[in-house]
Amino acid sequence: MLHEFLLAERNEILALCSKKIVHLADSRSSSDEMERGLPVFYDELIEVLRADSDIDESGEAHNNNSSIESVHRASAERRGKESLKLGYSISQVVHGYGALCQSITQYIQENSSETASPREFNRLNFCLDIAIAEAVTEFNRGQRENAERDEVLRLGFLAHELRNALTSATLASQLIITGKVGTNGSTSHVLENAHRRMREIIDRSLVEVRLWNDPTVQYQRCRVIHLVSEVEATAWFEASAKSIEVRVEVAPELEVLIDRHLIISALSNLVQNAIKFTKKGGIVWIRGKALGGRVLLEIEDQCGGLPPGEPEELFKPFSQMGTDKSGVGIGLTISRRAVSLNKGILSVRDVPHQGCVFSIDLPLASSPPQMST
Repeated sequence: MLHEFLLAERNEILALCSKKIVHLADSRSSSDEMERGLPVFYDELIEVLRADSDIDESGEAHNNNSSIESVHRASAERRGKESLKLGYSISQVVHGYGALCQSITQYIQENSSETASPREFNRLNFCLDIAIAEAVTEFNRGQRENAERDEVLRLGFLAHELRNALTSATLASQLIITGKVGTNGSTSHVLENAHRRMREIIDRSLVEVRLWNDPTVQYQRCRVIHLVSEVEATAWFEASAKSIEVRVEVAPELEVLIDRHLIISALSNLVQNAIKFTKKGGIVWIRGKALGGRVLLEIEDQCGGLPPGEPEELFKPFSQMGTDKSGVGIGLTISRRAVSLNKGILSVRDVPHQGCVFSIDLPLASSPPQMST
C-alpha cells in the first residue's frame, strides 16, 4: 500500500523534497509555519491514502472528496498566508507543493519494486490540486488586503500632512491679520513654509497619480544645467533657513532627452531630502557629468551616513529610516518610478559617518530612448 510505504520512508522523502526547494528561500527568512507546512501536508496525504485503502477494503463508495478538501484547506491557507508574509511569489508557493509530489514519485521509482495504483496516484494529485488552490487563493487574498491597507495608509498620511500644514498656515495668517505680529517676522516665514509644504504635497500627489494611472513619457531635449538651476532656485529658501550651501557642479553642455516634469519632480525630492537631513551649516552638492554615453547626476548630503539597514529599504513605500519622521515616506518610491520611466536608474550609496549620495543615471540626448508607456 502506498500509504504504508510513505510512512516508512517519510524522513528520506522529506529530505529529498527539502533539497528540491532549498533554493526557494534565497536570503529570505524562514518561519516555524513554513518549516512545518510540507511535513504536515505529507502526513495528511498518508491519512487520505489510508482512508481510501480502508474504503477499498470495505467496498464502500468512493465519495470522500469533500473530506479531503476539509483536511487540506486549513493548512494550505496557513501556508499561503505565511508565504506572502515572507515575500515569496505565487510560483514559489506552487513549486513547494509540486516539489513534494515530485519527490514522492521519484523516490518510489528509485526505491520500490512495487508501483502505486492508479487510484492512489489519482488521490495524490487530487490532494495536491486542493492544497495549491487553497494556498494560492489565500495568497491572492492577502495581496489584495495588503494593497488596500497600503492605499488607506497612504491617503491617511497625505491627509494628515495637509491638515498640519493648513493648521500652521491658518494660525500664522490669523496672527498677521489681527496685527499681533508683523508681516516680515518669523510668523510670515511659518506661513510661507506651510504654503510651500502644501504645494509640495499636492505636486507630489499629482506626479504619483500620473505615474501610476497614465505613465506616458513625453520626451523633450533639456540641458541638465537648466534642470538643476530650476531645482536649486526652488530649494534656496529651505537651504538658507538652515544656513546650508548648495553647490552645483554640472557640465554646461550636457543634454538629456527626458520627460521634464518627471525628472524635475525626482530631482527636487532628492535635493529637498538632502537639505532636510543635512545638519545646519552643512553643504549639499549637485553634480552632473557624462559617463560612457550616459549622464550621471549626483546629490550628496552631509546627513552623517545612512542608518543601519539595507539602503534599498529607503525606496520602499512609507519607509523612513532616519530620526526625522516628517513627510509621508513615499517620495523616494515616486522618484525611482519617475526615473525608471525615463530609462534611468536611481540608486544610493552610503558615505559612512559623512553622508550619502543619490545618483540618477540617464541616457544622453545623443542616444534617445524609445517612446514608451
